[in-house]
Amino acid sequence: MFSVAERLIAVRYLRARREEGFISIIAWFSLVGIALGVGTLIVVMAVMNGFQIALLQQITSVNGHLGVVTGRGPITEYQTVLDKVRVVPGVASAAPVVEGQAVVVTGDGVRGVMVRGMRLEDLKSRGPIARSIEAPPPGVKRGGLDALADGRSVAIGARLAETLGVAVGDDITLVSPYRKIETPFGNRPAAARFTVAAIFDIGMFDYDSNFIYTTMERAQAFFDQEGRVSLIEVFAVDPGNYRPLARRISEALEWKAYAFDWLEANAQFFATVRIQTNVMFLVLTLIIIVAAFNIVSSLMMLVRTKGPDIAILRTMGASRGQILRVFLMDGMGIGLVGTGLGVALGLLFARNIESIRQALQKSFGLTLFDPQLYMLSELPARISGGEVGAIAAMALVFAFAATLYPAWAATRLDPLEGLRRG
Repeated sequence: MFSVAERLIAVRYLRARREEGFISIIAWFSLVGIALGVGTLIVVMAVMNGFQIALLQQITSVNGHLGVVTGRGPITEYQTVLDKVRVVPGVASAAPVVEGQAVVVTGDGVRGVMVRGMRLEDLKSRGPIARSIEAPPPGVKRGGLDALADGRSVAIGARLAETLGVAVGDDITLVSPYRKIETPFGNRPAAARFTVAAIFDIGMFDYDSNFIYTTMERAQAFFDQEGRVSLIEVFAVDPGNYRPLARRISEALEWKAYAFDWLEANAQFFATVRIQTNVMFLVLTLIIIVAAFNIVSSLMMLVRTKGPDIAILRTMGASRGQILRVFLMDGMGIGLVGTGLGVALGLLFARNIESIRQALQKSFGLTLFDPQLYMLSELPARISGGEVGAIAAMALVFAFAATLYPAWAATRLDPLEGLRRG
């Protein structure tokens, strides 16, 4: 498509002489602008994708892929419901759960928490919880889940334990707002004393700072829910096939109870994340558009400067198409190199973003990713090849569009007028 002569002329035009240095500076600004825009957009999209995926994986690995509830309060004949759910095709496992809010009291303060009661074997099957207790960092004492079998022990999150100032073997008091005890001075909330038998750290701030686990029988007694459970959590054989499985479960239960997935339960949160992602995409795309306008200005100045050269080429027999292709190569060269640099920098930054964050925080004492706000202890990034390709293609389209008018203007130059100016 491009001849050798056209390529040589295009490269020569980009290598500006001393008196054309300003044109070269604008061209470099265009290249750097495109590189920064593309790289930043890749990093932001990778972080937002990683955030959504990591958060959903954390939620489903602890809570299951689906939840089954009645919508009218606790599930009474939960064993019957559990048996029906387990035989539905696509269900890997199911477990009853009792949960409710409570207040934990220690010598260091009072805090609201979420108490979850599960069968001990089901709790051990929750990988993030079990692994963090069984394989703690060197020098850290995390206890064990087997101690919960005595009915007087609990497992609490590491950040909650730090806030309360408790360790394995210490006692805490839980106060239930659901059960009242009559006293000569009136009714008061029921309270029970527990021993901290295990401390888990799953890396998700909301769970590590607010959740307490105990056995299902003890939670039923504590919340006055004997013979009842709050919900049944379901793990799917195919984690990505939530909705069809939820429908099959609801149909198997004759819609007396129904299943919902955790993405649906947190739909508003994830919709907000998607909106933020779209807004960031549009804002950062403006950087690429501004860089493309710089290509327009640099090429227009180059066309005016090279007017005599263009006139000479025309008088020597160069066609309008050849002149057009020369300046198209100049503009697309800037866009192509800028896009390539942006993709390389974006991928390099996204793959090492957590290490970069840690280094910046240690160097400047900044908090660049607050786990209390984002509910994750590490900054995640998930690179999508499709998105990277789309961003690169978009940048090249902008660069091509920015090149069209200056290249067309070069073909409209009158050779006689160009020679007169030369």
